[in-house]
Amino acid sequence: MPEINAEDWARIEIWRELPARQRRVFSVMGPAFSGKTAYLRAVRDRWPSAILIDCRGMSADTVATRMREECRAAPDGRPCVFLLANVQYAGEVLTSTEPARVAEILAPGFRRFEGREVWVMAEYDPDLVAPPRVAEYEVTLPAPTTAGGAAEEEPAAASRLGALAAAELRQVPLSVWELLAAAGDAPTTAQALLSFAEQQPDVLVVDEDRSSVAFRSEALLHAWRRKQPWDSAAQSRAVEALVSATAHGRPGLWSQQGPLGRYAAHALPMHAALAGALPRLVDDGRLLAQCSATTLRGGLAIAYPDGVPYASVAAMLHYLEVQGISPSSQGEWVAWLHHAALRARRAELAEQLLDAGVPLPWRTTWTRWRPMGIFGQIEGEAGRVDELGVADGESGLTVVTARDVTTGRNAYRKDRYIRQVWVPATGEPASAPVEVRASLSEGDPAWSTARRSVGSEASAVTFAEHTDSGWQLGASALPHPPNCPSAVTQGLYVDGQWVLAGVGGLFAVSIQAAGIVAQDTYLKRPLVAAHTRPAPWPLPPSASAPLRGDSMRNWLEETFGAGTCHRLTEDQLPQGLSDRAARSFLTETGLPEIGDFLHLAITPRGDSSLPEVAWPGRGRDVPRQRRARSEAPSSGPFYELGTWMYSRLLLDGSTGRLFRDTTGGSPDPVAGSSLRQFFAMVRLYDEFRRTHFPYVIDHKDAQHSLARWCEQIDDVAARAEAWTLILEGHDFDDSTWDLASYGDEWV
Repeated sequence: MPEINAEDWARIEIWRELPARQRRVFSVMGPAFSGKTAYLRAVRDRWPSAILIDCRGMSADTVATRMREECRAAPDGRPCVFLLANVQYAGEVLTSTEPARVAEILAPGFRRFEGREVWVMAEYDPDLVAPPRVAEYEVTLPAPTTAGGAAEEEPAAASRLGALAAAELRQVPLSVWELLAAAGDAPTTAQALLSFAEQQPDVLVVDEDRSSVAFRSEALLHAWRRKQPWDSAAQSRAVEALVSATAHGRPGLWSQQGPLGRYAAHALPMHAALAGALPRLVDDGRLLAQCSATTLRGGLAIAYPDGVPYASVAAMLHYLEVQGISPSSQGEWVAWLHHAALRARRAELAEQLLDAGVPLPWRTTWTRWRPMGIFGQIEGEAGRVDELGVADGESGLTVVTARDVTTGRNAYRKDRYIRQVWVPATGEPASAPVEVRASLSEGDPAWSTARRSVGSEASAVTFAEHTDSGWQLGASALPHPPNCPSAVTQGLYVDGQWVLAGVGGLFAVSIQAAGIVAQDTYLKRPLVAAHTRPAPWPLPPSASAPLRGDSMRNWLEETFGAGTCHRLTEDQLPQGLSDRAARSFLTETGLPEIGDFLHLAITPRGDSSLPEVAWPGRGRDVPRQRRARSEAPSSGPFYELGTWMYSRLLLDGSTGRLFRDTTGGSPDPVAGSSLRQFFAMVRLYDEFRRTHFPYVIDHKDAQHSLARWCEQIDDVAARAEAWTLILEGHDFDDSTWDLASYGDEWV
């Protein structure tokens, strides 16, 4: 065991005495075989209350769970000190982002837990993971004096060891090694590989039943990975061989079909990522259903370092993790994959997932739940459901939903609710949505009767509430609904299935297995962080076409109403309006009539003319200081279109640009560079704010995309004060605000 010299220990003691806000991770660094883990054990011997966690083979989430458990079990009033060993070897599979997630997110971010201070000292091999470099809080151990890396071998032996090192699991069945050796252009038999392994006791370890092999140390394994790296072609051959060996077997879980099947279920996503073939794998539901959630997420992180593509299956998987979905079985995972595929309207993928033969504990029968990671409104979506009830219809019971769309909460309150009726067997609307002034719980007879009659008849409805501690069904003997993310808030059992509802809409599930019992809900967010992030969302085609010069009129009237764009004839245009783009917009698209939206009011005059006005502050009676502050941007002339945020909205006839006249005191008058660009930004924001995003992360992704699109459309306007307020999420409580987005409570 290495010695901790006086200088090192003095540095550790100084670190221990730092205020919590100044303390960072203390790093123990060094190359392979330098004794980093032994050094941490020596620290623990001197510091008995410190807790050593060996991260080898553990995910960042597993490490975080262990740290949380240790914090809860530690004596009150004492800081929790964690010594994280083998951070560079974290992860179930060997090609993994888990070391970086522990080093870059968990270790520096886990500083307090439930009011208790947390101190972290961690081991890093800089060749495998980047440590948080803080010179005064680190120790670097010297390289060993004796060689411990990959020794020179004859080509055939080196190829065999390279194939074993290319495996993604630490303990490798002989049949898998045989397959990988063939993929690496070094074909041989399993028996020959076993004999070879037994002749390499300094390098390899054979298990007791002589069925699998492992490198003697993790450091040695990675040394051989560096010495005999595999290219994408070899990885592709491995993927094809694994799929061929497993996909044509008997139906059911690969993990129950022998060593090759178990290996493929855990390692295939990473091999596919390294081969550049992961998109094809996840697009095939029969293969997707066999891969575990954890290894899929790790593979996506490697395959998409710059973010998962918009509206792809990879993005679907990303947002399942964002919701906190952490399945306890492969069947539960496939049930959620099937649900996500249905709500993304990927019917073929949904059928393939069912055809994989994985037994499901529950199954989505229909869904009107909004998919995450999509910009704008989606045809047929139910919108947020605040209340859920039942009513008697002509053909039996129907499901009733209500959404609170009350506006003017800050000043002129107007209570309103959108109510809709649904057929529980199919999810089809039984009526058009209607606006009412009372919620379901405020005296609706059908709602009240249903609530009182729970359990009174064989066909009666059972209601359930979804809380942080899981589903609350009272004394009902019905099978519990599936474990759900927090966005699902309530449910009712009707016609032999559960109809579940919440901020994303509603959907129905049938329980396939009697084994579903009460359980805690999923976490509201990933324990550490999502493995992936979304790539920049593309500008919607509905916006890009008008910006290219195609008709904008229909697109604007989709949101502001039919006939709201008032066109002018050439004869009605003012002679001073010389900008050709502005003239074209006013004659072909027309000036949209907008009221009480973003504090923007545009009401075209009855005679369709544009009134010419002087730029404020030009008169002789205006003080010199104000004239300087209100200097006109050009010689004009200027035409008044309406008002925006307590200032007049003026069109510069010579340039076609829009300005606020700053009567409200704004220091930055720029509103847009052209009518087309300005109304494109207004239209995009209107669609954004009307969308019922199920989660705050989904909302923020859309908000960031909207801001980026506005910068692409008009960079100057997007950086001006008015648009900065809008794009950063200022709460404009106006009569068209649908309260589509709640806020942080739906995290």
